[in-house]
Amino acid sequence: MENLNTEITSEILSWVPSDSILLRCTRVSKTWRTLILNSYFASMHHHRQLQLLKQFDDELNNDNDDDDDQKYNHSNININGGGSNKVGMGLLFWIMENGILKLHYGEYYDEENINIHDNQEEQPFSCTQLLTRIIHHPPIAWRQYYRNSVVGSFNGLICLSVRHHDIDDPVYICNPITREYVYLPRFAKRIFQDCMVSGFGYHPSSNQYKVVRVYYDPLNDEDTVGYIQVYTIGDGRGWRNIGEIPFGLPANSPGISMNGALHWLDDEQRKIVAFDLADEKFRLLPAPPCVRPLRTREKNFELWELGRCLCVVYWDDQGESVEIWSLKKKKISSYDMNEQADYYYYHSWSWTREFSIELKGLSMEKYETLNPFSITKYGEVLFQQDSKILSLYDPKSATIKKLVDDAMGLTFVDAILHIDSFISLKALGENSRIIRRSRRIMGV
Repeated sequence: MENLNTEITSEILSWVPSDSILLRCTRVSKTWRTLILNSYFASMHHHRQLQLLKQFDDELNNDNDDDDDQKYNHSNININGGGSNKVGMGLLFWIMENGILKLHYGEYYDEENINIHDNQEEQPFSCTQLLTRIIHHPPIAWRQYYRNSVVGSFNGLICLSVRHHDIDDPVYICNPITREYVYLPRFAKRIFQDCMVSGFGYHPSSNQYKVVRVYYDPLNDEDTVGYIQVYTIGDGRGWRNIGEIPFGLPANSPGISMNGALHWLDDEQRKIVAFDLADEKFRLLPAPPCVRPLRTREKNFELWELGRCLCVVYWDDQGESVEIWSLKKKKISSYDMNEQADYYYYHSWSWTREFSIELKGLSMEKYETLNPFSITKYGEVLFQQDSKILSLYDPKSATIKKLVDDAMGLTFVDAILHIDSFISLKALGENSRIIRRSRRIMGV
């Protein structure tokens, strides 16, 4: 096997799931290990995952007009021993164990959890079906707001914030599969708590991963003026000062990476702010029709990701119903975004209402946090409820089924989308280190 042509070997291994490659294939020989750690194989394996996911979506008659790297970023592939392809959604779970916050990886499969769709004999869902391995990371303090500790996940790379001087600084990047990690330079100034907003994203045309942090000086009379810094992974320039923005972005809400841009809400202006990772400029996106001028609540809509689309979860003024809207690209034959960028942002995308949920009779409280992840093959919404419950909403029966909650022996649960990959920080240009298997949690 070791003497097989390198291209043939790469082609064969590119169909093998990430965990199998990690646990078995890298131990076959030095030749295989070198091949697997090569950036060419990382790109081929990632592309193969996208191909399989596209085939799966084709079978479900989903729209396949979007760019593959954008549309299929946050699902994961597992190929079972029987030879059939199974598509699972990868998730990162924050779980409190013995007073320590740990990050786990897991996958959700419709096929394996068919029992939850059986109305006659519903069986309890085992969280052990989801949690497959622990992700090594810096210690996360209990007082740290957990959602902000994961700045973002894209193409297998995870960005975590590290708390110092009472701010959450987005300076830790890792790939759990390659076990690489790197610390970026920390923020040098002392600012007050909750005065920094961050995001982590990827732009496919430039093949660049960027970390963005926006800080606000509370001593400045113009408290809505944010100062922008950008770090491009591997370019060697460090943090770059980009300029200022007149938007009050919410603290503890990392930017949503979608379509080559990071997105936040401006609560005061009731607008969606997009930071283009290509030209590094901010623009305003129109909000969906449900978002009206501020009325009775200070904030009644949130920005999330659903089915690889930017989405808004909107609560009515009385907190009695929820609407989920997705931002989707219009079918335009030819368009040059670079020449007419502002027009592109305003007119080539439109909002579509995906779901309207009446809360009466459901196990949800008014204005409870609702983070949708994906639409399953059964047309249900897989979502995180109240920051600690993983649930399914069935629009046909208007019912909610809990999959995982704190009653299952988990003190604390939060989840974000993730995909495994072999994309190397070192190959991207970073002076990364390797986490040794014997170290469960790294020190800072």
